[in-house]
Amino acid sequence: MNIREYENASLRFSKTSPLPQPRAYMGYTSNGSSSFVIGGENKQGKNFDNILVFNVERENWHELTPINITAEKNINSIIANGSLLLLNGTDAKNDASSFSDIDESVREVSFNAKIPNINTVSENPEPLHKNSLTTYKDQVYSFGGMIDDDTYSNTLYVYNPKLKTWKQLANMPVQMVTFGAAVDGKIYTFGGKGDQELDDIYMYNIKVNRWVRVGKLPEPIVDAAVTQYKDYIILFSERQLFIYDTNKGSLKRYQTNIGDLRGMGATVSKEKLVIFGGIKTTSSGKSNYSSTVYMLDLIKVLKNNNG
Repeated sequence: MNIREYENASLRFSKTSPLPQPRAYMGYTSNGSSSFVIGGENKQGKNFDNILVFNVERENWHELTPINITAEKNINSIIANGSLLLLNGTDAKNDASSFSDIDESVREVSFNAKIPNINTVSENPEPLHKNSLTTYKDQVYSFGGMIDDDTYSNTLYVYNPKLKTWKQLANMPVQMVTFGAAVDGKIYTFGGKGDQELDDIYMYNIKVNRWVRVGKLPEPIVDAAVTQYKDYIILFSERQLFIYDTNKGSLKRYQTNIGDLRGMGATVSKEKLVIFGGIKTTSSGKSNYSSTVYMLDLIKVLKNNNG
């Protein structure tokens, strides 16, 4: 499969209710109707210990109480089997790697319970820095990341939330931090960083347990927020939005009015693409932690995408 389509166009996001506090490098995920923000760090380098929920229809934020997590950033988060799973957070200050303090536990947040609660349910077989998660048929797939300052991981594991068991699968072709999601029994990864910056698109077939390279990005992507909607995988990176159509094997790139961000989050809830938080770089080169939340009607974009 090759990328057959590529174009430049511009998208204008609208601003909605901001995060209660500016933050970056947080966990993020969606249950389809609400967006979740987990932990993260502020401009003082301190980490948050709460979980925020964004109601897209009402355009407001509230705290998931009485849940308090360990104050961490770079938390991997995913919703599977009706619960929110948290992995790989670190209490490091600022953007230090501090591999020694990566959380080894797998935590399960029952956010639909009358009184939300959090429990440790398993031990992560390979705690990693800047790892990625995706889910397919209520199984959680964990791939890539950093083992230490000089070593990237190429491992792929699957976690069964019902049985609370792990199984190692076929290694990725490259040791790297990468960004990806699963659609229709296949995991796609986009760019990332290993020994060098990467522009490859890889695909893992869950059924046959095999990786193949399926295309290239127009440029390397080394910091991105990734989410998905139906057959589409969506990445935001450095003011640009990439939409990958897994049915067509096609990629489209859009410029946006958001500006340069890193360490942000992105989710799709109620057919709205929501991008939030992160560190914004000004034209003078100054970095500011952001509380701004941007929203876009995804259906309109996809209709034009197919037009």
